[in-house]
Amino acid sequence: MLLGCNYSEELINLISRNRVKIDYIKLGLYDMYKEGMEISSSICPILLHGVAGSINEHAGMKLTEINEINWEEINRAITLFKSPHLGFHLSTTLDDWDDNIVDNDIAVNRMIETTKVWAEHICVPFLVENIPYYGFKGTLRFATDPSVINMVCEKANVGLILDIAHARVSASNRNEDVYTYILNLPLDKVKEIHVVGVLENEEGLRDKHLEMQEEDYKLLEWVLTLANPSIITLEYGGPSPHFEGRSDIDALERQLTRLMKICENH
Repeated sequence: MLLGCNYSEELINLISRNRVKIDYIKLGLYDMYKEGMEISSSICPILLHGVAGSINEHAGMKLTEINEINWEEINRAITLFKSPHLGFHLSTTLDDWDDNIVDNDIAVNRMIETTKVWAEHICVPFLVENIPYYGFKGTLRFATDPSVINMVCEKANVGLILDIAHARVSASNRNEDVYTYILNLPLDKVKEIHVVGVLENEEGLRDKHLEMQEEDYKLLEWVLTLANPSIITLEYGGPSPHFEGRSDIDALERQLTRLMKICENH
């Protein structure tokens, strides 16, 4: 099993000193990653995540947004950086809909059709990623229903990026057991797993890309008895100021060292 990690100066530092060894560096085609693209691609292939520039690519995006996408440019980047696949978030928000009125069936159909369009235009396998549900912001609840995730994967014929932190947050805010929640996802379609720590406070769990804790490793090991991904990606760390305080080099090394052993054993 291969190991990926978010781009950060701290990661490059660890790699240059042979403290860690990874197979992919994950970054998006955004301005904050411009400095890291060249050095990252000189080290290993890139896991591209976020490729449409100012367009927020996700399953609920509007047709007008899809029509603005430069598929040729995206495929050129995929080939240049040797990204093995590409994915987007399986989400939809009120902003995707006129007058903020959402019919669940119509919305799910749009998510399926949008995913199909991406899969048809991209030169590598296309994946969807489960996203966190909060209730007070972000994606609408039905987009995090395991039945919807299964339906999109099946009808659009795409694989799944299983984000374990997102699953923890969604299960918590849906008042469901995370193990049951994950069991109901299409685990046979998992191609990549994202891991990182979550924030727990009086309001519940939040996806804050913190250092992994024992529960995160426990969940990962359990998932690996049920799914067979090609890649595990640590989503800890990144450029400042966006990742300020969440890109500690010692924490990064601790996590990657442990994940390297997990990958070696699978």
